[in-house]
Amino acid sequence: MFKTYKTYKSCSILIIGLLFPTWTLALAPPFQVQVDAAWQAAEVKDVQAVLDSTVMAIAPYIGSRRLEPVLVRNDEKGPISLYERAANGEYVVLLDVNGRYWSQLAYQFSHETCHLLSNYDLAPNNVSKQQWFEESLCEAFSLFSLEKLADQWAVNPPYENWKEYAPELRKYVADMLKEKQRSFAPNLASWYQQHQETLEADPYAKDRSLNEKMASHLLKIFAEQPEAWAAINYINLGDDSKDKSLTKYLKDWYNNTPESLRAPIKKIQQQLGVKGE
Repeated sequence: MFKTYKTYKSCSILIIGLLFPTWTLALAPPFQVQVDAAWQAAEVKDVQAVLDSTVMAIAPYIGSRRLEPVLVRNDEKGPISLYERAANGEYVVLLDVNGRYWSQLAYQFSHETCHLLSNYDLAPNNVSKQQWFEESLCEAFSLFSLEKLADQWAVNPPYENWKEYAPELRKYVADMLKEKQRSFAPNLASWYQQHQETLEADPYAKDRSLNEKMASHLLKIFAEQPEAWAAINYINLGDDSKDKSLTKYLKDWYNNTPESLRAPIKKIQQQLGVKGE
């Protein structure tokens, strides 16, 4: 009888693994994602699987941060993280993905997740004049997240037959990094001085091309210490003062961040040519 029970239990696990994403047998994620039941153009359970596995892929790189649940809707107004919460206090994230485009879905979601982690609601509507930097940071984080998701799907995808999508995730990142506007600036400090006024006035200036160039530099900087991505938890925590300069913005970020995570911030300050701590 005991042997029969063990066999039944093993079969149950096998069946569960076939019906539900394999990652659900892993540890609990740092926050819960709820996909709007009205999502169209793809199966809700598949969208849920992509988003949940994205959360698990980035979990090792966000420290001990926990978030309130995130409600995700498919809306042509996206991608965007709304400042207004849902009825039960959930964050509301709008994505704009028409179909089973898992790379695009994970890319948009991880970008918006970065905004949630970076305390976006404490510095709304470019009140800091440095929202362009947050946008650039989240662009870099989304590319990093896709690479980590590809690593995960290569060995432990949401469904076994999704392993073949892992190379597509990498290709999505590689193709974007080949775009002209994402090339490295020869001198980042000179580039920043040239575009400073434009960036402070409009966080998405020039159709985000400036954000994307800065993101390439940030991606390279954080590649030297991936665990330091947890520093995004400490941005936008500076006091509200009349000083809206990038110097103060980055100094506040540096000072609010644990010492073990400060190295990339210092390098960012140096490369942008702004005063450090």
